[in-house]
Amino acid sequence: MPDIRLRIELLDTDPLVWRRVVVPEQINLHRLHELIQDVMGWADCHLYEFECNGRYYGEPDEWSDRPIAQAHNAKLKSLAARARGGAFHYLYDFGDGWEHRIVVEATGLEETNPCPRLIDGAMACPPEDIGGTIGYAALKAAAAGDKDTFGQELLEALGGEFDPEALDEAEIAYMLEPFQAGFRRLGDGPRESRPTPAQSLDMEESLKAQGIHSIEELMQVLQEEVDKSRRH
Repeated sequence: MPDIRLRIELLDTDPLVWRRVVVPEQINLHRLHELIQDVMGWADCHLYEFECNGRYYGEPDEWSDRPIAQAHNAKLKSLAARARGGAFHYLYDFGDGWEHRIVVEATGLEETNPCPRLIDGAMACPPEDIGGTIGYAALKAAAAGDKDTFGQELLEALGGEFDPEALDEAEIAYMLEPFQAGFRRLGDGPRESRPTPAQSLDMEESLKAQGIHSIEELMQVLQEEVDKSRRH
């Protein structure tokens, strides 16, 4: 399956918090949500939704005031093809209102391993539950020495330290490993080698030397070893 390159931008942040990733085009939007959480640095504690050309995708519930399609049933490939201006939007945490613009930079790319993966990015993700971009601006000001009460309270809640420029690419790479395992492709990773005829012959001779001449006898020996280990 071909790949798609995306640029994820957290709107109304200055300097801009952003990430560039390559993902398989067949990824569904729920999995893309989980991917965004990992590469941005969110903790997946709140609701989310995607919006493209006035259509919404997420986790429908009885409290929604507009039609929302199941994110599990929508593919990135279809959304990318319909996105006006080559971009769509992702909202995380309806309270703090973290709005992301997702730019489709390239489609139909030759598939690569590992995938998905982070290419580059900049700036630390805001902490959860700090009041949106207003709180993020206050937190960064406090980290820079500003004595504003709100910003200082946020900074103290984080143990007195916050580096807005920190981007831990090693941590992101670690978080993406389960995704890469889920999208395992041919040629990715070592394969188990089959025993050669010589190896098979050596094994057969070894078993015969131990008085084992059939599969039934081998199974009996193995069962005896299991029973013995249980008694101990």
